[in-house]
Formats: sequence, structure tokens, C-alpha cells
Amino acid sequence: MQMPRTHKRSLGTTFDTVASHSFHVAIMAYCIARMEKLSHEDATRAMQMGLLHDLAEARTGDLDFISKNYAKVDESKAVEDQFKDLEFGKDLESAVAEYEKRDTAVAKCAKDADSLQQMYQEWVLSWQGNNLAKQWFEGDFVHRVPHLLTDSAKKLAMAMKDSDPNKWWWAEFVEKGVNYKHLNGSGNIKDK
Repeated sequence: MQMPRTHKRSLGTTFDTVASHSFHVAIMAYCIARMEKLSHEDATRAMQMGLLHDLAEARTGDLDFISKNYAKVDESKAVEDQFKDLEFGKDLESAVAEYEKRDTAVAKCAKDADSLQQMYQEWVLSWQGNNLAKQWFEGDFVHRVPHLLTDSAKKLAMAMKDSDPNKWWWAEFVEKGVNYKHLNGSGNIKDK
């Protein structure tokens, strides 16, 4: 929960930890799996993989793409050690192994969610004025999107590219006029 993602040194302003990243990956993995017409059960497995995919980093730390060119980390040992004393540890270890192999449709959805979550963060930060994040996000369409494993992830990436991260709430609460009262200072406080 407290392990920061190390891309902060290159990206500058950022708002995530390994835990928040994994949570977002899990939700996205479920959605991508369902978009790929997988069952609820398979999508739930993709969600599980999303939650577990970076758990080893609680022991190894998070290595960004620069560090991975120089450092070697034994993530397999970290995963094995994390789960070795659990009666059900082999089940969890198996989910991580399936994710790493990327042989199944479920694992491919989870991996694409991992990639899209990184892109999502870059997208939000670029809208907040982070020029480095904008550069990374634009670079992802050259270097990352062509290698996504599912059509649904590619579709989501393209939709993200052409959208505004604030549009959903702006449209819901401002354009539709759902709740203007609190903007004018007359919210839920009753006159006495």
C-alpha cells in the first residue's frame, strides 16, 4: 500500500502506489475480459490477476522501465516466499504464473489492463498540464498500443486518446444540471 511506483522520478507528478495501480488494473481487467466476451468467472480471474500481478513488488520494490535495464530482481522467489506458508498459496502462485505466461485469454486481458492503467495515469496527468506525461502518452500509441493483446484494449486506448478525463462528471453534473444548488451556496443546508 505504501510502495510508490518509481516512474515518479521520470514522470514527475504522479498519484499512484503499487496498491492503487493494482486496484485499477483489477477493475480494468474485469471490464476488458467482459468486452472480450469472456464469462463473469473468467473476468473475475482476470481481476484476481490484476490484483496480484505486482504483489512481488511489496518485497522487491518497483523498478521502472529504466531500472529494469540494469537491475535483476527475483520476482519468482518473492512470489514463492509470499505464498509459501499459506494453505492456499499454490492457488495464488498459479494465478501469478498464468499472468506472467500470457498464454490464456484471461491473462492477456489482465496484461492489457496493466498497460492501459499506465496510459490512463499519463492521460490524466497530461490533462493536468504535465508535459512529460503527455509525451509518454503520445509515445504509447507508437510503442505500446500496437502490442496490446486484445482488440478491446486497443479500442479503449483509442477512445482514451480522443476524450477528456473530466467529461463524465462534467456532463453528468454540469451539462445536465443535475445538482447546481450546491454550486450557488444553497446545497443541503435548510433555512432556519
